[in-house]
Amino acid sequence: MMKNIFNTKIIGSLLGAAMLLSSCSDELLELEPVDSLSSNLVFVNQQGANAAVLGLYGGLAGGNNLGFRMNVVGDIASNDVSHTGSFNTWRDLDLKNWDAVNGEIGAIWASAYNNINRANNIITQVDGIDMAQSLKDQYKGEALFVRALNHFNLANYFGDVPLVLRATAAPIDESYFVARDPRATVYAGVLKDLTDAIPLLPVSYTSNNNTRHRATRGAAQALLARLYLYTGDYPNAETAATTVISNSTYALVPFENQVAGKGTTEAIFEIFFDANNQNPVTFWYGRDNGGRFEFGATESLWNSYSTGDLRRAASIREEAPGVFVNFKYRDNTTGTDGVHVLRLAEMYLIRAEARVRNSDFVGAAADLQVIRRRAFNDQSLVVTLPANIEQAIDVILAERRLEFAFEGHRWHDMVRTGRAVDAFEIPVWRTLMPIPLNARDVNPNLTQNPNY
Repeated sequence: MMKNIFNTKIIGSLLGAAMLLSSCSDELLELEPVDSLSSNLVFVNQQGANAAVLGLYGGLAGGNNLGFRMNVVGDIASNDVSHTGSFNTWRDLDLKNWDAVNGEIGAIWASAYNNINRANNIITQVDGIDMAQSLKDQYKGEALFVRALNHFNLANYFGDVPLVLRATAAPIDESYFVARDPRATVYAGVLKDLTDAIPLLPVSYTSNNNTRHRATRGAAQALLARLYLYTGDYPNAETAATTVISNSTYALVPFENQVAGKGTTEAIFEIFFDANNQNPVTFWYGRDNGGRFEFGATESLWNSYSTGDLRRAASIREEAPGVFVNFKYRDNTTGTDGVHVLRLAEMYLIRAEARVRNSDFVGAAADLQVIRRRAFNDQSLVVTLPANIEQAIDVILAERRLEFAFEGHRWHDMVRTGRAVDAFEIPVWRTLMPIPLNARDVNPNLTQNPNY
């Protein structure tokens, strides 16, 4: 059954986003007030549809989504990021003492559903626009990808969440007060969106930058590989990762180039910023040029790197004894660092983990070897893995921590493998974030996770 979600704050933010787009292009119709919001008044032609699709990426780049909070909430709740600033909401996450009124958690919930609603409007309306079928397919594929990505992130943080497959519209009635769907149902919806998107999406765009920061067939396949890994479908995880690894569009680059560069051949899907729309991560992490330094890297993460591992110098700086600064996002002057969402190194480590689960320790070691040879700039380095599944998984998770520092993986990696309780010293119920209180205030059918 297709679901919707009633949240006045989400509708309000969507209205604001749509009005902003309409101010930039007369191809978008001005939306009606919230109390009479009509989901079919968004765009009327190709130019408007394109602006709406670009708005999807603007939503992902927002500070409450993958542009900042969607990753940092998990990173600070893990043992990679420490709170060095003054905001109580971040302090509570660092102290493992968050609750249902934590504004950072509420922000990622609202932002994700806002972006899902944008995607649903495009999916609903694009077929009725007079334009080439190839563009209709592309735009629908992009919207399906973004909807899948947001649902996936929500399910990873909160567990059971509403699966929203049609656009929010007014007038509001009781049908909007929907319950949470089981996480398995949400993952199944993500799977369907990605499999539907793959044949619709282009392999690449005319511009290389567009190929890296807009959804492509490879990006959907990469997210599919991640989904299969999270859901324990290891044969398909290996197959999907192999498909991406075999794609000549992507190639590993020296780690420093991958970190400092934007739109490299390693990027499968990356959030882009420019001087007018700056990356907020650099401000919150940075100490230079007006950076707030609300967060630092933990000593635990710093000490996890071995001597000779080039990734530490490219990811963290020790600016004073015991003061560790995120150096992966470092441009606090222009704020144009990209944010990595999907990159080729992850496909090797997904395949390595899937191969271990399928008892292919030799194949898994070969994948891990590719990553370590780059990390140590040593093509003679040989990797072996213990012939024990859980021990080998520990090795791969440790590698993922080093490779993907500050990219939003650590919390989810430890939760999905059942290691978060011991690693982060939390009770098992805290492996799910609370459903935000403001969302439950407007929808009484949203139940709460245990103990919140």
